[in-house]
Amino acid sequence: MATVSAPQARTSSIQAKHVFFAFYALLILLVLYRYEMPFLDSQSPARLHFAKVKWWLLPHGVLGAIALFIAPLQFSNRLRQRHLWLHRILGRFYVAGVAVAAPVAVYIAIVQGPPTLVMAAVTQSTAWILTTAIALYCIRTGNVPQHRQWMIRSYPFAMVFVFTRALLVIPAIQRLGEVGIVSVVWSCIAAACFIPSFVIGWGAVFPNKQRSAPGVKIRAAAAAADSSLELTNA
Repeated sequence: MATVSAPQARTSSIQAKHVFFAFYALLILLVLYRYEMPFLDSQSPARLHFAKVKWWLLPHGVLGAIALFIAPLQFSNRLRQRHLWLHRILGRFYVAGVAVAAPVAVYIAIVQGPPTLVMAAVTQSTAWILTTAIALYCIRTGNVPQHRQWMIRSYPFAMVFVFTRALLVIPAIQRLGEVGIVSVVWSCIAAACFIPSFVIGWGAVFPNKQRSAPGVKIRAAAAAADSSLELTNA
């Protein structure tokens, strides 16, 4: 019986998404240290400032953190291929986190203010829920490619939480006061709306010339035909 060893293309061990998520992890640590650590002190100005919504911050913070930390794992091809059951369980936790954190964020924005950011909270939360719901619908109907694309559209709305706070650390933005805060928040929301489309369509807009070259395609087709012939004659 003949055996066929099909050559497999190896991708680089370090991809662009690995570099991005490593940088993103550093931003998360910065944000946690700068904005969340003061909440551990019952007398800190940050905790006193949010006193009237403190019990709403608990479900929003816990479920939002679950969604924030789980989602990067969902983009791991290795995890999805080797442990599909874990990928599905984490996906359910992500959806639960969005379902709670997003609407509670709107309530907190209305109660806590400032009024200039209420509509920003409504826009971000609505977009986060909508994109996640579409991703959930796609996977429930077996449309895996669209599920992946809508997950790529969903997670940036969670990332707005990190990037806005990271940008607000910049002294030049701090000096602008409320104008700087509003500008940064809306800019990050706009980026969350449009950047995923560039990520999804990048391969189609800028195809890999090596892979799309006619000679490469002909050789690949010939190799596949030879493999099929060997298996048939085995």
